[in-house]
Amino acid sequence: MQDRAPAALHRPRSLTGWLGVGTFATGAALTVALDSEPSFTGAVTWTGYVLAWDVPARALRRRSILRSRPDAFVWLAVLSIFLWLPFEWINQRLGLWYQAGQPVGIERQLLLGWSFACVWPALFETAALLAPALPADRLRGVRRPAPSDRSRHCASLLGACCLGLPLVAPRLDFGEHLGALAAVGFLLLLDPWNLAAGRASLWRDWTSGNRSRAVAFALTGGICGLIAETLNHWASAKRHSISALGAGWKLLGFPAWTCLVWPLFGLQAFAMHVFAAGALGLPVPRIARARWRPAEDAAPRDSA
Repeated sequence: MQDRAPAALHRPRSLTGWLGVGTFATGAALTVALDSEPSFTGAVTWTGYVLAWDVPARALRRRSILRSRPDAFVWLAVLSIFLWLPFEWINQRLGLWYQAGQPVGIERQLLLGWSFACVWPALFETAALLAPALPADRLRGVRRPAPSDRSRHCASLLGACCLGLPLVAPRLDFGEHLGALAAVGFLLLLDPWNLAAGRASLWRDWTSGNRSRAVAFALTGGICGLIAETLNHWASAKRHSISALGAGWKLLGFPAWTCLVWPLFGLQAFAMHVFAAGALGLPVPRIARARWRPAEDAAPRDSA
């Protein structure tokens, strides 16, 4: 009698996930097909994207952040709103882009908050599925000494400078050209603090040879960034770039150098969430745990 494969690989019973797949596909189709889609289409589409990852996650791992750790998922979405605000403030200071086609008043604030709440869940759900699939053995290098206190302090100071310089430099003369520094500032500032506090740290992962998590979040940043800019390019209610840096080389309406920012943002988003959740004593997804290993998520289990 022929062996039967695990049922989860063939019948991932996830009504929420399939609803997300349909929502994301419908939202993306409306964005491309309509000349003037409703202003909430983007937020709905990204909500569908977040929910859609429940399908492959449940099929391949029998777990997902949404199903296995709903408390961590909720806090991931709540913190996502506040973790995105610094980038809005930096943009308000430098004027790198502007949002058009949005409603005004409280409706605009609610819609933007809904959109911001999707950023970190989208990144973490994607990375949680990618990380265990990466060839961990090939990513392992020579084990290096743990970072010293001096190197951690220097990295944090450099991160503070990357975040502070764009805000203190004259905007029209020099400040707008420093906006790209914000793409790495929080990573350099916060990851050393995560390391010192015993929380999950990409720096510790890299020096110990366990690089799957860092690679997964870098890839995730690139994937989500490409999807976001593609949808934004076709949308009518969207962001418009007004940055003078690299304005002659465009990709989907934005300076081409921004594609280099996407992987950095994925790494930065991880460090920011681990720091915020750790400081507030909030639950984190499995992939954000200090002692996470790829093999723990490779085998299909139902535990969180």
